[in-house]
Amino acid sequence: MYETFLAGVASRLPESENIDEFWENLILGKDLIRGTRWPRELHGTPPRVGLIKNIDKFDAEYFNFEENEVHHMNPMLRHLYEVCSECVVDSGLSLSVLQNNTTGIYLACFLPDSDALETSREAISKLCTTVPMMAGHLMEYFGFSGPMMTVDTGCSSSLSALEMAVSDLNAGKCQFAMVTGANLLLNPSYFQQMMQLGMLNPSGHSNVFDAKAGGYVRAEGVVAVLLTRNVTICKRVYLSISDILTNCDGFKSEGITFPNSQSQAKLMSTIYSRDDIDVNDIAYVEAHSTGTKAGDPVEANGIVQALCEGRHKPLLVGSVKASMGHSEATAGLASLVKCIMIARHGTIPPQINYDSQNPKIDGITQGKIKVVDQAMPLADGYISLNSFGYGGANGHAVLKPFRKQHTINKDVSHSLVTIHTRNEREMESVVDFVRKNRKNVSSLALLSNSWLSSDPRRPIRGYIIAEHHNNGVSHKVSKHISLVPSIWLLLRDVAFEKLALSSILIENPIFRRSIQTSQKILNKMDETFQLTQMLTIGPAACQINERIVLAISSLIGLVDTITEANVPVQGVVGCGLSEIVAGYKDGCLNREQCVRLAYLIGEQIEKCSKTDLHGRYSVYKTTLNPEDIYCLGPFTRVLSVIAQDIFVIAVDNKYKDEVLRTIHEKGGYYLELKDRLPLYSEWMDGLIDGIEEQAQEIINSPKCRSKNMVSLSQDYAYGCQSNVKSLFDWDYLRRVLITPVTVTSLMATLPVDTSLVDINFSRLTDPKRLEKHFVFDPIPCNGDLKSVLKMLGEIHLLGHDVSAQCLYDVSFPLDASAPSLSPLVKWNHSESWLIPEWPEFYCRVKDDVEVPYTISDLETEGIHSKQGVLLYHALIAINEKHNKTHELTSGMELLNMVWTVDEIDQEDIDSTDSIHVQTGKKSFVVEKGEIVLLSGEYRIYEPEEKVILPKIPGYDLDVNENLKGGDEDRVFMQKTEITWEDSWLDFLDTLLEFSMQWLEGPLFRMWVDPSSHMKKIKDCANLLAVLEGSTGLCKAGDLVLHTKGSQLKNKDKEKAVNLSGIESSKVSLLMLYTIESVAAGSHRVLMYQGENAKEQVNGIISITDREIVGQEFPLSMGWTPEDLEQLIPYILAVHLLLDVARIKENQTLLIMPPIDTLCIYLMAIANELEVSIFTSSFDAEIRNVISNLFPYVRVVAGERLEQNIKTLTQGEGCDVVIKFTSADFQSAINLTSANGKLICCTLPSPREEVVLTKDCSLIVPDLSKAVNSYIQKSPQEIQLYLYNMQNGSVAEMSREGFPEVQGLKYVLADRSNFTCPVELTQVLSIIEDPIVNLSNQGIAEMMEADAIAMHRLQTAITTKPKDFLLLANDSSDKENQFDSFNPLNIAQVPTPTPSSAEARDEIKLIYLPEVDLQDYDEVFHMAADERIIPPLRTPIITITDETDTGSKVITSTPMHGLAADQRENPGLAKMFPTPKEPKGRMAQLTIPRLTIPSAISSFKKGAKMSLIVYPTPTPLTFTPALKTLLTPQTSEPTIVPLNDEKKQPALFCIHPITGKLKLLKTLGSLLQYQCYGIQRTHITPQDSIPSVASYYKNAVQMYQENDPYFLVGYSFGSFIAIEMAIQFQEQGSKIGCLILLDGGPSYFHNQFSHGIQAASKEEDMDYLECGALINFLQMYAAVPSSKLILQILLSLKTLSERIDLILDMTFGRVVVSPNPAKSRWLIAKEKLKMKGLMTPTRMYGFSDAAEELVRLKRKEAAKDFVTSVKIGYKYRSTGQKFKGDIHLLRIKSDLPLPNPIPMDYGLKDWCTGNVNVRFYNGTHESFLNDVDGKAVAKDIMEIVTGC
Repeated sequence: MYETFLAGVASRLPESENIDEFWENLILGKDLIRGTRWPRELHGTPPRVGLIKNIDKFDAEYFNFEENEVHHMNPMLRHLYEVCSECVVDSGLSLSVLQNNTTGIYLACFLPDSDALETSREAISKLCTTVPMMAGHLMEYFGFSGPMMTVDTGCSSSLSALEMAVSDLNAGKCQFAMVTGANLLLNPSYFQQMMQLGMLNPSGHSNVFDAKAGGYVRAEGVVAVLLTRNVTICKRVYLSISDILTNCDGFKSEGITFPNSQSQAKLMSTIYSRDDIDVNDIAYVEAHSTGTKAGDPVEANGIVQALCEGRHKPLLVGSVKASMGHSEATAGLASLVKCIMIARHGTIPPQINYDSQNPKIDGITQGKIKVVDQAMPLADGYISLNSFGYGGANGHAVLKPFRKQHTINKDVSHSLVTIHTRNEREMESVVDFVRKNRKNVSSLALLSNSWLSSDPRRPIRGYIIAEHHNNGVSHKVSKHISLVPSIWLLLRDVAFEKLALSSILIENPIFRRSIQTSQKILNKMDETFQLTQMLTIGPAACQINERIVLAISSLIGLVDTITEANVPVQGVVGCGLSEIVAGYKDGCLNREQCVRLAYLIGEQIEKCSKTDLHGRYSVYKTTLNPEDIYCLGPFTRVLSVIAQDIFVIAVDNKYKDEVLRTIHEKGGYYLELKDRLPLYSEWMDGLIDGIEEQAQEIINSPKCRSKNMVSLSQDYAYGCQSNVKSLFDWDYLRRVLITPVTVTSLMATLPVDTSLVDINFSRLTDPKRLEKHFVFDPIPCNGDLKSVLKMLGEIHLLGHDVSAQCLYDVSFPLDASAPSLSPLVKWNHSESWLIPEWPEFYCRVKDDVEVPYTISDLETEGIHSKQGVLLYHALIAINEKHNKTHELTSGMELLNMVWTVDEIDQEDIDSTDSIHVQTGKKSFVVEKGEIVLLSGEYRIYEPEEKVILPKIPGYDLDVNENLKGGDEDRVFMQKTEITWEDSWLDFLDTLLEFSMQWLEGPLFRMWVDPSSHMKKIKDCANLLAVLEGSTGLCKAGDLVLHTKGSQLKNKDKEKAVNLSGIESSKVSLLMLYTIESVAAGSHRVLMYQGENAKEQVNGIISITDREIVGQEFPLSMGWTPEDLEQLIPYILAVHLLLDVARIKENQTLLIMPPIDTLCIYLMAIANELEVSIFTSSFDAEIRNVISNLFPYVRVVAGERLEQNIKTLTQGEGCDVVIKFTSADFQSAINLTSANGKLICCTLPSPREEVVLTKDCSLIVPDLSKAVNSYIQKSPQEIQLYLYNMQNGSVAEMSREGFPEVQGLKYVLADRSNFTCPVELTQVLSIIEDPIVNLSNQGIAEMMEADAIAMHRLQTAITTKPKDFLLLANDSSDKENQFDSFNPLNIAQVPTPTPSSAEARDEIKLIYLPEVDLQDYDEVFHMAADERIIPPLRTPIITITDETDTGSKVITSTPMHGLAADQRENPGLAKMFPTPKEPKGRMAQLTIPRLTIPSAISSFKKGAKMSLIVYPTPTPLTFTPALKTLLTPQTSEPTIVPLNDEKKQPALFCIHPITGKLKLLKTLGSLLQYQCYGIQRTHITPQDSIPSVASYYKNAVQMYQENDPYFLVGYSFGSFIAIEMAIQFQEQGSKIGCLILLDGGPSYFHNQFSHGIQAASKEEDMDYLECGALINFLQMYAAVPSSKLILQILLSLKTLSERIDLILDMTFGRVVVSPNPAKSRWLIAKEKLKMKGLMTPTRMYGFSDAAEELVRLKRKEAAKDFVTSVKIGYKYRSTGQKFKGDIHLLRIKSDLPLPNPIPMDYGLKDWCTGNVNVRFYNGTHESFLNDVDGKAVAKDIMEIVTGC
């Protein structure tokens, strides 16, 4: 049995919030049992129980739960979250350590009180927190990935869980195990049951081992412990579990609840005998005994029997239940907590309530065991822990306190602890802990390693410095961090001023190791230089050369300290000689180079000091104004600029007196620096000449500096690119030695949000602020240990997590005597949450639930609008509720209807919506999940009650009257005729369509009188429909619709046009924007650059539904194309802030998420106006971007936006709130201050209930006014506008990637550059006429590039209705612009006026009356998981023109020559007869994918089918320019790198059947070995697998000459990989390993064997081709019936025809559906014909050409696919086998293949070794992606490493 170590513990036990308080209560002998939570002795329950404190408290904010989730969360789970977190803290490990290692959770739980309530009451929370789910919630929150289980073995549950955890740790299933348990007493009914069983003590006293024992007392408890077997990773260990074992009593004549001493004794004897433990080594036994009459004697007898035989003295026993009661599920863990505290303190606490010994316990009376009734020391030895449950489960553990020699490091003078805390109380507890343990360095190291040092959810940061000698503790706290600065190091010069280095720096282990490493380098040059000795005696006593070497080495030591503390240093600035250390930090110099250079320079300076330089020059430190220092004359040199007014200068001694007099006269001061030389000036040429040769030798391979190293001696600033001068070579060093050190000159080049760490070894330099533009003051760091620790602490306060644990030289793990950390945790428990009250457990009444009405697919088949379907079913649901019938019988009125139907797709409406009818309130709601689609009120008429319908003038016209009407009548009224087809749904839908065509506004009211309506249709089925525009009423028969706020649509309304003076302009650059405005509707803005008759201009034109206005401005104003890009968002931002909000200085502005360019511009402009700005985002990356752009903007997390803003504004809210989306409208109101302004650019959703809680202004701006206002400005105002935009804060945003082409309220729809300027009138004609003929003479004369631009422009600005776009041949830039076509939407196309209807033959309806569906059951009865995808639209092929369109079956079917195999399926021949020669002209035909609507399954076999087919234009003719534009010219290599790794060996991955590497690229990125992909190119042979393998083998050998080779084959690539391996071995090369990814020959052959067995040999290839094409089709579209498509393909004779058919199916063009009502299809057909939507256009858009190229590429891919299938199918074993093992990595799921194959895919037949199979989640395509691919990559690396 391996030892298991207990590394952390936390608990909540009766009257004890943590383990320290629990121990204090135990050692003082306190009784922790109190009263109950319900009335005393309720229903005979005991009066006393053991209860934990604050059961209703929980820190919901920390754990990020919403209020309703917490209220209805299982209380046990609340406490488990907190206690498990405390356990992690106590372990001294960070959470990431547990997450990066496999960690499991083992939860013990018993009698879950609240589960019964949670599963029976109303579900308000989306969380399920019953006991089976709690462990999963814990795993999910903490991010653990190991085993998870919930254990219930009665009272021994926690010890059973402990045993399972230990077993899994020993088995290697996890590296850490958190064993936890919870027991809360909420349900008094359980007490009643236990009282009836005689288990509880009626008095409520726990008399363990006492004569008064009469039953146990129930208690609560929540405990968590952390276990591991890897002691080296632990930071602390309380004790080790030497062994643990469980068993069960089995059958007992006394009953299941009675314990068995023999079983317990056997269990204990087994453990001690197998571990060879002497019973005399047992120091104490913590018994399970609970104070029951039967249980205590039985357990005591078992202990005596197993452990007391051969003992020399009585065995000490005790039970924690005497003090706190029996906590049932957590009883074993509660006892374990007691044992842990005994081990920690070395004392056994007294057992209370032990007055007289129990006479039934022989072991006590005989003196073999002794109850510990007084505190006594713990002897060395083992601690035993026993437990048993009333179901018969027993457990026993042997524990050993973890001891090691504990020493206090007395040599350390200062220690640093960096911390995160939840609140001030927690900070105080941590500070108090440090104060008490300030001399115990190991305890401080444990705290520094713990989760408290890095928990980002604890908002308060702080650091504590403990001074060990004077008993002082200092700390500093930072509560709110709005901006985290970047950290830069400023390394001060060490040449002139005295060094103040403290010897106690050596106490820092990192600094000490760094100095020792530098000393080893120095010893090679001069052993007399002893750095440690120099630090001890002080730098002042050292020579010049010694000081320089010591300073450079010490700087390196501090840089090493900062680096190992994980300080994220953004950059470094070196001053003078310190630039050598800056190069070390930047990586362009190594340590040896730095030390050798320091020694070399120091030696040369020492030599120079002995020359006459001292007599020629003097060096002074002076204070003088900067403008005066450089006016001291030619005999003065400025050597160093220390601060803004502090300088070091050198003076020629001949003119010394004159210069010093001048300094004095100008008010300056000076101090002579004796023994200093004029370094950093040309006066030191002797120094340069003396070291050049040796310096070049030291820097023999110079490296370039990065942009993060700023040099004072070079012409270089932050952010510049490296150049030749940036090499750190001899030239660089020479410039360092002769260039003045001017540190203040480049501070302005650093980012303003920089925090400088000013490392300065001089005490004479004032650490004053270097530059005013920095947001943060510099952080000083001097040459003493306390200053270094304080510097690290200050960095931690700024928001960077500093790893202070590296500053401790402590040997982990600590032993049991180390103080616990879990009591330091102090949660925010200001809120109380719901706890189930005891009466709830006695309630037996449940609500009656009525099943809501559900929309049926059966009634909604066919083509209907969304509104029509919902209205119809709302009427039926109401009628069914009142009349209990599904027929519409009662008169009804629907009113106050609110629609949100646009939020859901049509196809989703048909089957999953439910309708709730509330008869009391007379209201109804149509819902889909959580989305309300339609809501409203209703009135239902009694049978005898007359329905009063509104009157429409002119409705009493005769139904046979001519419906054309006069032009004057049409202004106010529209009329049509609707045929009743025995369907309310069809009739309602047609009337809705007619109404929506002419009226604007939502439908909010409807009347229907079914009885009167049915009487009218008996006389005439054709009913007059009349629409009256001014009232919004539309009536047909006895059905009336009322549209709110209606007006007649007038498409011919003239717009007001004001383009005076700009009509003759020509355009060279054009940008088209669309602006979304609630008030203005569609708004487009045309911006252009061009010329008029006078000059070059910029122009802007605003186009709305009301008017077109424009203006031009001279280009000479200073306009650039970049200004045009910024103008629209800038105009909108200025308009919102100044015109709408009218914001003022010092006001507060909140910009609500999401954030786009417009929001960024608002912040920039508001910042210039000195406005306090707040904003928010849910994305941490966006928050960082905004914080970097605007340091003064307060950016808060979106999760708690309202709470954060209220806190920052002291509850008042913001003066102006700007919102761009409809979500969280109420929150925006709440965040607006009293009398503030809420600017809503989008109206709230109708579903949201908005309450105006304060007096504020709600403004909905018309954004079109922003552009119009700009157009009306004078040239002078435009010039000022342009100046502000070019020179304000907005201009800086262009460097950050703004503006974006698409924002929340604007979109750059198109940008075109014309080779030759285009007339503005021509552009406007394109914009205003969506059907302009682009082949007109003006455009025809354009250059081809300009014509393409005009095509693209027309596509971008064409204004068509949504439903028009569903079928129109548009030219959008989508990859496949036909993806939105759904035949179910055909009926939504508004029906035109009858006068516009023209018969056209482009739409064909093919009626197939003889199809027997029985032969195609799989088509119409598909599996539930098969998803029907609507057909995709594409311009493909037309149907035969028919001259005779009678009712007979059309012989030229859409299948164009399909012939069925009569032997295989006679019914297919009837469905697709052999075509006759057509009478008319035959056009080329393509058959699209056959999409079978789900409603078809409801029809009987033998139902008839219809096909609606529409035509396509003829194929395009490409010009060379267009082909060049659309077709990329690429040359693909055979071998492609899949990652950038350099680690050998290299892996070669062979492509799947597609020949591409897309799926393998993700896998390559996850591998840590070099990985290459082998892909198919146009020169790859395709005649056989051996040929392909030979070609790839040669390519691999050219890439890698030497073996072994590591091959990976994916899917089809497994063929090639096997063949390559065999060929490699035949030529004598070695194969490192052969890995196959879900593939193999048997797998492949089985895939394409469908139908081949039933065919003759001659037909094999036909079946193979067709099967391959079906597989190819599945890559692009769903295939509802492979059998049906297979038969269709077999009827085609050539491969070319089959490929064309499959290609057409990938795009889609046919709908197949049963047709019980032929007239519906005819109506749909006629609507299409009337609209003329299928009329082919003469010209085609850009995307039509692109799509044709896509088709051509797919055709080539299909040919390659078929060829690959053929050569794969022909590849068979020739008897040659791969000599070695094959590793198969396959998916877990069974393969959907016709014939079963072995688990190893039959690969055993292809190799001489073993087939090692591993299984993975996912599908054949997805198991290599990011999620599942990690496991695959891990195993591949393991296989390669093992090979």
